[in-house]
Amino acid sequence: MKDYYLLHRPEPLPGIMRESGIFDRGQLRVHWVAYYPDRRIRLPGVLVHPDAAGFAEDMEGVCFALAQAGYFAAAVHYQRLENLREKNAFVCCKTFEEGKAAYIHLLAHPRVDPERAGLLGFSKGGTHSLLITAVEPRVKAAVVYYPLTDFEEWLNAEKYSFPTSLRIRLMRGEVIKRRGASRWEEILSDIRDASPINHVQTIHTPILLIHGEKDRTVPVAQTQRFFQELRAAGGNCKLYLLPGAGHVFNFRDKRQGRAAWERTLQFLDRHLRGEHHLSGAEN
Repeated sequence: MKDYYLLHRPEPLPGIMRESGIFDRGQLRVHWVAYYPDRRIRLPGVLVHPDAAGFAEDMEGVCFALAQAGYFAAAVHYQRLENLREKNAFVCCKTFEEGKAAYIHLLAHPRVDPERAGLLGFSKGGTHSLLITAVEPRVKAAVVYYPLTDFEEWLNAEKYSFPTSLRIRLMRGEVIKRRGASRWEEILSDIRDASPINHVQTIHTPILLIHGEKDRTVPVAQTQRFFQELRAAGGNCKLYLLPGAGHVFNFRDKRQGRAAWERTLQFLDRHLRGEHHLSGAEN
C-alpha cells in the first residue's frame, strides 16, 4: 500500500492557506487543490501531478510541504466530461492544448509569479509533466519521478518473459479498448505522440529525473535512455538514481523518500527562486 502522506502530512499551520476547486476546459475537467503561504508577494508556483492511481487530494501533503518551503503548490487530477463515471482518467488529455490547461491556470493565479513556475510529477503524472514541457516554454523547471517515456517500447510484450509478457499483452489490449480502436496499428501514432522520448527536440526546460534502480513497473532503462537522448539534443537534464528503490518508493520508504525530496527542493530552489526574483511583485 502507498502512503501518500508518509513524509508530508497536511496539518493546519498558521500562515498556510488552502484552496480547492473544479474547472472545465473544453471536455476536460480539472480537480484542483492548492496550498500556499499567506504573503503579499507573488510566489513561485509548482503544479503537481499524482501517479496513475492518485487524486489531487492525495498530493495535499506534498503541496503542504512545498508551501512551507515558500511555494504556491497546486495538485490536479482530471476527468473527461464525456465520461464522468471514470473518476480519474488514465488517458486524460486528447490534445496538447488540453494537456497544458492546468499549468496555464496556475500561471494566471493572482498569487503566482508566472516567471517562476514549474512542474512536479509522479509516474503517469511525471509523463504528463514532460509532455507539458514539450509544448509550453514558460515552464522554468520540472522534477519528474519514475516516468514512462516510451509507451511503444513499454507495451512491446516480446521484450518480456512470462508472466510479465501476459500482463503487458492485457494492458496493451486495455489501451486499444480505451482508445476505441480494434488494432494496435490504429493507435500507434497517438502512442508515439504521448511518449516524451519522441519530443526531446522541443524540451528546453531544466529537468531533474528521479528513478529507483529496482523499479519493476517502469524500467529504469527508460529514464536513462530519455536522459541520454535529451542531453544529446542539447537539453538541460539531471538524473538521480536511488539504489534499491522500487516504483513509488518515496510513498513507501521514508529514508529514500527524504533523499529524493532534498534533491527535489534543491532543484526547484535553484531554478524558481533565483536571487534576481526574490523581491517578488505585489498583488
